[in-house]
Amino acid sequence: MSYSLLAHWQQHGGGKPMFDESLEHDAFVHEADRPKPDTQVAVSHPETPTTPGGYKRLVVAHFMLGNTYPFTKLNWEETFDLAEESGLDGLILNLGSEEWQFRQARAAYLIAAQRVKAPIIGRNPIRLALSLDLNVMHSSQWDDAVQLTTKIAGLMGSPAQLLHDGKPLLTAFDGHNAVWGSNGWKGFMDELNSKMRYKVSFWPAWFQPPERLIDNELIDGLFSWNGAWPMANRHISLSTEDMAFIASSKPFMAAVSPLFFTHYGKTGEWAFNKNWIYRSDDLLYPSRWSSILALTPARAPEIVQVISWNDYGESHNIAPVMGAEPGSEAWTTGMDHVAFREMTGYFARRWRDGAPEVEDEIVVWMWYRLNPKTVQASNDTVGRPDNANWALDLINALILVPEGLENVELFITNGPSRHNNKNGKHLDSGRSNALTIPFLPGSVHFEIKSSMGTHMRHSAHDIHSTAEHYNFNMWSGSWRVKVPRTKG
Repeated sequence: MSYSLLAHWQQHGGGKPMFDESLEHDAFVHEADRPKPDTQVAVSHPETPTTPGGYKRLVVAHFMLGNTYPFTKLNWEETFDLAEESGLDGLILNLGSEEWQFRQARAAYLIAAQRVKAPIIGRNPIRLALSLDLNVMHSSQWDDAVQLTTKIAGLMGSPAQLLHDGKPLLTAFDGHNAVWGSNGWKGFMDELNSKMRYKVSFWPAWFQPPERLIDNELIDGLFSWNGAWPMANRHISLSTEDMAFIASSKPFMAAVSPLFFTHYGKTGEWAFNKNWIYRSDDLLYPSRWSSILALTPARAPEIVQVISWNDYGESHNIAPVMGAEPGSEAWTTGMDHVAFREMTGYFARRWRDGAPEVEDEIVVWMWYRLNPKTVQASNDTVGRPDNANWALDLINALILVPEGLENVELFITNGPSRHNNKNGKHLDSGRSNALTIPFLPGSVHFEIKSSMGTHMRHSAHDIHSTAEHYNFNMWSGSWRVKVPRTKG
């Protein structure tokens, strides 16, 4: 089954995408502009973690080009600014079959290349790679391969192209059965490598048993898309989702995601027939990241891919809504994901850069659904999502507490009763604290206190006992405060 949203943007009345037409000039990369091998393989400082292959660790996010139909140059600049601020090294552009998606991909590469040549001080300029969406691309004829490799070779030679081991990285969503005439994927990659003038590093997300992927000589790096979520009603575990890939000698790209909920029906304009959840309520995002952090350097992945930057239809976007939404407004409107974006930067810097677990401020990230899982929607034509019984009615929180604070406690008041005893929930200082608390419909308030007094007192989003439509998306909030230093 496909788990990627076929999120093409349907523009009523036709017309072209609204990005700056001047970006079409010289959009393809010429030979003289191609980056030399190894120009993006950074030399790590001794204290900076590296991959088993000795390269800099990378954190990237999956990006749906299908939601960029109305993107302008300013939208791309805003996206890249936010991605760089969020600690990402790259965006993996999910490329569909429409010509306007190629045009937007060319615009993205050209703008990103300009940022590489003139980076913002204090930031690493964002890099780009392509993910070929074989759910929608034509792949039966050899001419399909010729045309596609011609188009993407001009992009992948850009100075903004994400490299691994000095080679342009390429991935694909599904499509292991693509025949490309009678030449198969070997013919496709030979054609692409010939046009690129040097070898591409291929890391497809193919839904096959691990041993078939590991033994496939065409595959340079392993990527398990479904490792981002538990595929059953259980807690996520590296030993279940990823161990075969981790144990392989091939480099591995681990998937992480904050949640999954999609709610498309079988009829109407957006008849994608996708209506299910994966279990996401019990600290999915920090649990997955913490498991990756706990791996020894010899077993660590080369790359972590966040799913996703902007797939609003599957609810796992870490970025604010920008551009087009594929009919998902009913479950994304008002559902702020700021905590997921900030946690991405926090974990990325810890895993990739060796940043400390806590610094000099208290940080609270909180996220939860806004209805109990048993709520009966009053006006929902799609119906209750599959696996809805897997949901857990929990407030999730990740709280960073600096060193030196004593008797730190969290108090959460929700609904008609307090969910912890009068002494509150103890928080350890000098570390991150991940916790869940069962919720009830009603208001949500919290306080953080220590021996120094009250550090925070805030209200979060109310939880509702009724709903017009089923919504298993999550709202999140972010709060932080500097801790005053005591006199020594």
